[in-house]
Amino acid sequence: MNSADNDNEIMVVSTKLELMGQGYMYANVGKEFVYGETTFLLKEAGIRKMPVLPFMGYPHLCVIPRKPTWQISVNDMELIVRDIK
Repeated sequence: MNSADNDNEIMVVSTKLELMGQGYMYANVGKEFVYGETTFLLKEAGIRKMPVLPFMGYPHLCVIPRKPTWQISVNDMELIVRDIK
């Protein structure tokens, strides 16, 4: 499957938890997810909070968590959603 095919993929999810989990997978950027009667387009994958692991001799990396960014189209408007609760 090439990149163009991947961007046009539509997936159906059955729960809000499943939709939210899909938003943290980088491979899902550009995919549409149908939940209920709403279609969500993943614009930017989220990053989960990662524990800092101290390794001797290596710098401590700090990963800043962020929530996924979704796009929803309603009539002639595009809504950007950054927090699903």
